[in-house]
Amino acid sequence: MHSCLRARGGATTRRARVPARWGLRWGPRWGLLLAGLVLALAPGAQAAPAPAPSPTPGEAAAGAPFGVRAGLYGLTTLTGGHFGYALKSGARIEDSAVIYNESDKARTFHVYGADVGNATGGGLAPAQEGQRMRAVGAWLKLESEATVTVPPKSSATVRFSLTVPAGTPPGGYLGSLVTALRTPAVSGGVNTETRIARLVELTVPGTADLQVSLSELEHRPAGDGEEFTVTVRNTGNVLYTFAGTLNITGGGARTVPLAPGGIYVIPGGSATVTGRLADLPAFGRLAVTASVTATVPGGAARTVTSDTVRLSFFPWLVAALAVGGLLALLLLLFVTRERRRAWLRRRAAERTALRALRRELRAGNQPAADPDEAPAGGADPS
Repeated sequence: MHSCLRARGGATTRRARVPARWGLRWGPRWGLLLAGLVLALAPGAQAAPAPAPSPTPGEAAAGAPFGVRAGLYGLTTLTGGHFGYALKSGARIEDSAVIYNESDKARTFHVYGADVGNATGGGLAPAQEGQRMRAVGAWLKLESEATVTVPPKSSATVRFSLTVPAGTPPGGYLGSLVTALRTPAVSGGVNTETRIARLVELTVPGTADLQVSLSELEHRPAGDGEEFTVTVRNTGNVLYTFAGTLNITGGGARTVPLAPGGIYVIPGGSATVTGRLADLPAFGRLAVTASVTATVPGGAARTVTSDTVRLSFFPWLVAALAVGGLLALLLLLFVTRERRRAWLRRRAAERTALRALRRELRAGNQPAADPDEAPAGGADPS
């Protein structure tokens, strides 16, 4: 579809095959994601405490009321106390988590499995309790009661199992084991809930597809510039992170980063990024294309590009002022031209009369008297 301001090319989607063992090398990155998974308000809550730090084998949760770590920290789990498994379709595994109560009173915690999805604005977040779980959140089952009371300055072990349903397609699946501490309601019936979510990364071995698609590149005025928006969709079966840029041509090539960068997108998920183009030219044309590079941690990478947006710039205000000035000048010339023509006609008539008078004087004829003039001297000739 074309217009005077915009023309689009075709968006592209590319696929890449990566080894099935990609899911076994995802370790250090999850520490960066914990900040987006730690806190969430309970329904009706208005505030939440500060995030609890990731516990280490030597200290459960220094400076926090409680902490959670994997039961086999450093052996079968990922760095930072998270869980990572490679299970075939139909397989089952058992593991555990340790809850540390660092307070001076007994605490009651609620533990449950949850799916993990893309959060609004980027990043990952666990589903709220009570939502319908469709993947890891539904496959993770606690071996004991979901409510656990832990004495002060003590710990408790919560055991769980993870069963991959038969027929589950190969790929990467992400869930979390959530431990929630709800504070008693205070005046006004407001309570808060602090949650620590330990990621559960599941890889079902098989052929993995890295598939990336981009939505139509949209744009709108933003202050003295132009803001561009594009949505990145993960249509494959592997988790990846991506970074993107706006590529501008016309009046010199340049790039503008798309923000936020380094976002993780789960299979079936999407994330929207924006870029702002400033210093727009007063006259000329620009072609803008979004370019996104998706990378499987420790694996393959692919770059896709969006359709092209073409922008035309013209100084309409300057042009309008110039046209207005030109019209005013033409009007002034027209008016003065008519006045000059009338003056020239009068001058031509005067010259004609003067030439006629000179001819009569040379011929010895007295000029014809004006009948309206009175005789000189005032005497009656009769």
